Amino acid sequence: MAINLPSLVSQLLTPDLVQRAAGLIGIDPALATRLVGAAVPAVLGAFASEASSPDGAKGISDLISNQDPGLFDTLAAGVTSGDAKVLASGGAVLTSLLGEEGFNQLASVLGQATGATPQAASSVLGLIGPAVVGALGNQSPENWSDGAAVASLFAGEKQAITSALPASLAAALADSGFLQGLDTAVSGAFRTAPPQSTLGSAMPGTSTLGTSTLGTSTLGTSTLGTSTLGSATSAGQAGRSTLDIKPPPSPELRHTAAPPPPPQSGGGMTWLYLILAVVIVGGLAWYFLYKRPQATAPAATGQMETPAAPRLLS
Repeated sequence: MAINLPSLVSQLLTPDLVQRAAGLIGIDPALATRLVGAAVPAVLGAFASEASSPDGAKGISDLISNQDPGLFDTLAAGVTSGDAKVLASGGAVLTSLLGEEGFNQLASVLGQATGATPQAASSVLGLIGPAVVGALGNQSPENWSDGAAVASLFAGEKQAITSALPASLAAALADSGFLQGLDTAVSGAFRTAPPQSTLGSAMPGTSTLGTSTLGTSTLGTSTLGTSTLGSATSAGQAGRSTLDIKPPPSPELRHTAAPPPPPQSGGGMTWLYLILAVVIVGGLAWYFLYKRPQATAPAATGQMETPAAPRLLS
């Protein structure tokens, strides 16, 4: 039976306690409230991930069994009195379960999602860890007495934990592995887009750079747009660049192709005609000047030559 762990943990973190914790940490109370609201489902998600394996579930059971039942009350009293050291000791609760590296990673993700520094997020986790253990310890031992009971408890809390996760935090936690204990469909419920890098693929065979139209039509296989610079055109052509594929000309281009260029000017023919004309004129001049028959000059005496009389035949 689901008991709504996010609600139970939040009831322990009263507004007055959160405000006093903000003073000890040195952050604005509004930021502290936002941190606490995000940290509660984040820590519970980490617990659910641990509970999804037999060793992790047994670790949670042992953690609850070995803790002082009044741990959270002691921590809250220390915060109220202004003792900042209690937050550091509270962080040891999560460190014992997640390890120092896991604790620091959770603080980093939480800080990035809320705009807080990793140090402030770590201090808030020192408040949330004991609150989660205290809320679990307040339940009937049948819910946490052994690993199987813990696994069953968190299996029934998946939906409640995911519903409490802020959308800006859910994807980051899933990418960091802190939501492995939740169903895939549930852990991705608040994901608005797949994780992506500046030049990487959002989905197999696609690019996140938008749609490029370098001489090709856009591909319809991507939900985020496909770049023709090195992206695949289809599942059967994965890895083949569309720059190597020459697209057929569109009907519009075929019908509107530019006409062939006009023939060159007849300047060459003009020169040929001029040369032929010079040759003809030169030939005529040569003929009339040198080859035309000369007329017989008259006698120097100026007398006209009379033809001889015809001889009569006897």
